[in-house]
Amino acid sequence: MSVIIKILKSKLIWTGITLSVVIMAILFTTSWKKSIAVKALEIKPGELRVIVNATTTSTVKSEAEAILSAQRTGRVVKLPVKEGDIVTAGALIAQLDLSEESVQTKNALTQSEATYEEAQKNMKRSEELFKKGVISQQDFDAVRRAYEVAKSQWQAAISDADIKKDYSTILAPFSGVIAKKFTEVGELLLPGKQIVTIIDSNKIYVLATIDEVDVGRLRLGQPVIITVDAFPGEKYAGTIKRISPIVSGGKLETRTADVWIYFNGKHSKIKPGMSCDVEILVSTLQGVLPVPSQAIIEREGKKQVYIVEGKGIKPGTAFVAKLKPVEIGETNWAFTQVVKGLAAGDFVIITPEAKGLKDGSKVMIE
Repeated sequence: MSVIIKILKSKLIWTGITLSVVIMAILFTTSWKKSIAVKALEIKPGELRVIVNATTTSTVKSEAEAILSAQRTGRVVKLPVKEGDIVTAGALIAQLDLSEESVQTKNALTQSEATYEEAQKNMKRSEELFKKGVISQQDFDAVRRAYEVAKSQWQAAISDADIKKDYSTILAPFSGVIAKKFTEVGELLLPGKQIVTIIDSNKIYVLATIDEVDVGRLRLGQPVIITVDAFPGEKYAGTIKRISPIVSGGKLETRTADVWIYFNGKHSKIKPGMSCDVEILVSTLQGVLPVPSQAIIEREGKKQVYIVEGKGIKPGTAFVAKLKPVEIGETNWAFTQVVKGLAAGDFVIITPEAKGLKDGSKVMIE
């Protein structure tokens, strides 16, 4: 009988232990399910590079860029260049036909010259007659005015002939690359018609637009990191050379200022027209507490962050989230300096948008 009682007691003990384990497992599972999954990061003192970025994608441009256009009516008879050609200063770009206008110009020049010569003869005759008292001062002045008009018209005809000749030959104003061609041989051009665009690809820079709130932090000579979309993963060094004194933008638009950034050294594979991004280094702070900027939230005009409270914080364990007010300093968009409210070693929740997260919530670190 006593043996049976002992066996029953033993079974009851093990049943109680098993039941306790099951209850603990259920409670743990329930607690796990009620916890909000978050991501957290331990903050440590470090370096913060304060960066200013452009408001939009920037563009590579050339310091020397010109669109050559026709300055007179004429048909293209020579066009020895094509897009991508490298030309030197003074090279022939296009030749316009002068045959039709040459006849008109020659006739005008011949006629004005004959009129001038006739006026010159009349001037000499009238001068002699005036000295002898045969004609009056008034008559002599009229002949002299006619002579001066004829002389002026003849000189203008000579200049016009030279100008038309010069306008018929289009030369490269500087050494560069033919970026665009707008016409072909045989086309009749009118004044103002574009012929080619020529660019000096050795004098390139980046034109960036900076928000007005950041313009005051910029200085000439500040270093810039340039990334060109055509060459992902590659970074190029540049320097601020010009800052526009004018802020532009309409009433409902972002107000910005243009900044000219020049590459340090030559990069032949970078072409005008390419898109790029810039990072202007304003300053470098040492020994600060940088926090991922997405971890900082604003409520009722105050900056706040969620931290994880507890000891032995590690992934897969449930803790409590605590909302703490903080004071911030400099920022580079990715990271923000916290000057008050946090200490080194704090675990900051970097997913404050997690559903249901609030002060005192149970959280599970992923």
